[in-house]
Amino acid sequence: MTYELTRRDVNRLRKILIELLDQSEADSCLICDGAGHVLAHENVNRQDPLLISALGAGVFAATRELARLLGEDEFSTVLHQGMKRSILIAAATDEVLLVVMFSGEHRVGLVKLYTPTAAAAVRGVFESIQERGEAEEESVDHNFVLKDTGNIFAGKPG
Repeated sequence: MTYELTRRDVNRLRKILIELLDQSEADSCLICDGAGHVLAHENVNRQDPLLISALGAGVFAATRELARLLGEDEFSTVLHQGMKRSILIAAATDEVLLVVMFSGEHRVGLVKLYTPTAAAAVRGVFESIQERGEAEEESVDHNFVLKDTGNIFAGKPG
């Protein structure tokens, strides 16, 4: 799925992140796609958001595969707790991740409490983006849409 984010969309996502930081007392957070591209971030000052999102997306992809191997549909969150810093990665949609970085053992409960609500809000933003994209696709003249998804360069079918 391809999403076209507007400035308004990014501002809506940033508002969700700011509220999550305020409620959970986390240090920083970001939203990325499954490939690790940063879509929005807040307070990611000392770390490289591109590196965190790329590695976080990789960790989450590996976790999804582990879930599948164990017979689960999916593990919706990944939590890595360190002595000083921790990170929680949650699926907002099949293609969008919410990454929350925090310090202090006492904050893990707050992060786990407020992250699902933030993930649901992020999911809502992407559902509205998808609906908007579908409406725009319907309104565009599609005279040259390729209906056959097979290999058009392979020659005549057998």
